[in-house]
Amino acid sequence: MERAALDTLFDGWGDHQRLVIDMLAGLTESQLALRPAAETWSVWQLAAHVAGSRSYWMQDVLGEGDPALRDRFRVESTTVPELPLEDAAWEDDEDHPRDARELVRALEDTWALVDERLRRWTPDDLAEELTRDRSSGTRTFTRSWVIWHLMEHDVHHAGEMSIILGSNGVQGLGL
Repeated sequence: MERAALDTLFDGWGDHQRLVIDMLAGLTESQLALRPAAETWSVWQLAAHVAGSRSYWMQDVLGEGDPALRDRFRVESTTVPELPLEDAAWEDDEDHPRDARELVRALEDTWALVDERLRRWTPDDLAEELTRDRSSGTRTFTRSWVIWHLMEHDVHHAGEMSIILGSNGVQGLGL
């Protein structure tokens, strides 16, 4: 794929990022707490999950970025039974909801990490394979697979947030 084609794709993701920021920026605590059912994540948890996942994949899997950004999403306790603390993040501590300002900053900071790499990496860099050993086994990823996974993840959860907000009379994504 040519660099120009990649830039067009990545620019579209950046536009989507701005729409998500615009959607979240002015939300109140009660709007961020909206959820479709008691056992599902709220808007703030979905937004926190998007930001934390970007940081996880970029830092833990690809080894990119400042570890302090990844550490920002770690929590001291979790409200999810049986979830190991080392696997828990903001969205897993319902006793500490995040406000719009904090969520927007987290999304902006993690987007800056992703965007800088997208602008720097060449098509050959994106094809590079990385192997990760975990207790569940060894997995091999290409950078391009990780980028696609983050894109689809961002779009999926932004859609969830938009539907939750829209079904409660709050403006969702301004597509």
